Amino acid sequence: MIRIVSACALAGIVLLAAQDVSPRAQTVPAQGAKEIAKQREDLMKGIYRGYYRDMSQAAKGEGDAKLAATKATEAVAQLKKFATLFPPGSGREGAPDTRAKPEVWTKRAEFDAALDSLVKETTAFGEAAAAGNADAMKASWAKVAEACGGCHGGPSKSGGKFRFEE
Repeated sequence: MIRIVSACALAGIVLLAAQDVSPRAQTVPAQGAKEIAKQREDLMKGIYRGYYRDMSQAAKGEGDAKLAATKATEAVAQLKKFATLFPPGSGREGAPDTRAKPEVWTKRAEFDAALDSLVKETTAFGEAAAAGNADAMKASWAKVAEACGGCHGGPSKSGGKFRFEE
């Protein structure tokens, strides 16, 4: 009896180990994919409207640097959330209206690196803003804009490396 129970337990462990149960490996059903794609879209639109617009103004010397520092911190938190919204199955196969290109998943390391760059540059901008250093803010904002282009290269209609045109 003990051998049978041990054999069953071992078989279960082997089966679990053979499966990749990480969140990135799990695919989502079509309805869930559409919801995730909508969350991505809303979150990204909100990042510009809620954070980057004020940061841009501050970089031009037309806004409050302390507010820009706070906005940068909040934007980084949103970008980190955004990074979690690309599970397998949430591309056009599950959400036909998504603007995320297949390259998000087929070149995942490159996509993650581009997003990490945006987080890094947004953080650096926040540090410059917190210090009240106008020259560093201006230089840092240019790097934030360049990092944005790492995924979509320009205005919303432009498409880009990881985003279809509108």
